[in-house]
Amino acid sequence: MKKFAFILTLCAVVMLCCQCTTSKELRKAKKGAKSVHYEWLQNYYVRNDVDCSKQQRLIIDNERDFNAYFGPAAVMGGMPTDVNWDKQFVIAILLPKTNKPTMVTPLDVKQSPGNVIFKYQVNRGNKTSYTLVPFAAVALNRSADPQQLQVFFIEK
Repeated sequence: MKKFAFILTLCAVVMLCCQCTTSKELRKAKKGAKSVHYEWLQNYYVRNDVDCSKQQRLIIDNERDFNAYFGPAAVMGGMPTDVNWDKQFVIAILLPKTNKPTMVTPLDVKQSPGNVIFKYQVNRGNKTSYTLVPFAAVALNRSADPQQLQVFFIEK
């Protein structure tokens, strides 16, 4: 029993240490971070062949990878937001598939050298008979190699 308690305590300490490291990195990224212009990508859907059993955080820098996750939605009076892949890249948050209508709304994007902080809000409705994959995606101007950026996703 003591061995089990020791292992459990050790696991808790390791998890806390990892969380503290992330918090330190986030605090460091927030210093000097400034709000940047972003385009909220609308009139897209998450493709049904994407594994949506868990949350996914994406940094996409080309159209081929984007099309592997998203498709243009046919909506009356609205066209999908265009992305200029030569000048922009996309960050996105995909939540697990759910049977509750869920809206993910970008609130703010801040950037500091080597870091992006993406703040979003999630609003959930009541159960329905259908399922969907909630997501939010924004296009940002390229200032560096997007794959070299550390992106922090913060749910408010």
